[in-house]
Amino acid sequence: MTTLHAGSVLTPEERVARRNLILRDALSLLTLFLFTVVIFALTLLLYRSFENHRVELGQRWKVRGEQALRAGRPKEAIDALRSALAYVPNTETEIELATALADAGRTTEATAYFNTLRESTPGDGMINLQLAQLAARQGNETQAVLDYQAALDGTWQGNGYDRRREIRLELANYLLSRHKDSDARLQLLIAAGNAPDDATIKIEIAGQMERANDQQNALGIYRSLAARRSAPLAAVEGAGRTAFALGEYRIAADYLAHTVANIAFATLPENEKGADREMLDTANHILQLFPSINERPALRAQRILSAKNTAHRRITTCTGSGHAMPPPLPALVARWEQLPSRLTVSQLEQDPDLEQTLLQLVYDTETATAQACGAPTADDASLLRIAHNPIAVEQP
Repeated sequence: MTTLHAGSVLTPEERVARRNLILRDALSLLTLFLFTVVIFALTLLLYRSFENHRVELGQRWKVRGEQALRAGRPKEAIDALRSALAYVPNTETEIELATALADAGRTTEATAYFNTLRESTPGDGMINLQLAQLAARQGNETQAVLDYQAALDGTWQGNGYDRRREIRLELANYLLSRHKDSDARLQLLIAAGNAPDDATIKIEIAGQMERANDQQNALGIYRSLAARRSAPLAAVEGAGRTAFALGEYRIAADYLAHTVANIAFATLPENEKGADREMLDTANHILQLFPSINERPALRAQRILSAKNTAHRRITTCTGSGHAMPPPLPALVARWEQLPSRLTVSQLEQDPDLEQTLLQLVYDTETATAQACGAPTADDASLLRIAHNPIAVEQP
């Protein structure tokens, strides 16, 4: 065998053999490389196929869970959403699972789940809202209010402006259920100030204001809506109802008359129509009894004398039982005894101070006898309504 040394000259046969050796090595390396590429491609293809199938399964279970949740089947939703999370973990599905737990009455589990979620995203509005609702369900008022406030301050996907208004109204409703009317009124005033120019939304806010005993602000909202060209019947009716509650009977009669005359009035429930008609009749009757300073002096004096006779009969009946009179009544009886034995329209026309003295006695009598002798009826009941706030009766 010939040994090659440095600087030696290769024969043609040796050069061919050397070239063939290099070609075989290169071909082997290329084959190995191609095999590796094929294996990698197959592995990647299988992995992607598995991932796609896993995502598909996760999405399928997620859709099933969401459908069950919307259909009111929370237990079924829990199983489906847990399967979805096993395939594709994500925050949205976790929130839905926690919601399903809450809907299923598993409040403790749901609260723990949402608290865990809040640790990672403390500013998420939806998570804080869910925790507020859970705290409210558990009767934890302090925590519920804190979580509602966190939801209002949190971030929201989509139209956060509308969501925050809805949450504020939900908070107000919760506070009303806890008899925290003043706190509810504050939330409703903020909601009213931020509300868009949408009649439906404003009517909803005004309705909650009525529940919170904020009749004055509710009346303001109703009247602003009732002044529009195509005023909603609910706004006109609401204006009449709240004005009546405030003792502003001139305003109440005007709006209630428009309510009853509205073609849509016939579509209201019978009990609501009955209540509207009764308030209208009562308001009109009060206005007929009320001794307005805008009436002719003679008519005003006649009404004062009529009110005086009604109130005098009331206290006479109330104190004529023979039993000991409650503390306010003896003093009232003494005031009645100090009046002139005979009063005429002419006397009252010429003596405004006597008119005012007589009216105040009538109002004091109706108020005291209502407390001592039970609820009044007929004209006594109307005079008692006037006595609560005489200045409001003819508010413009």
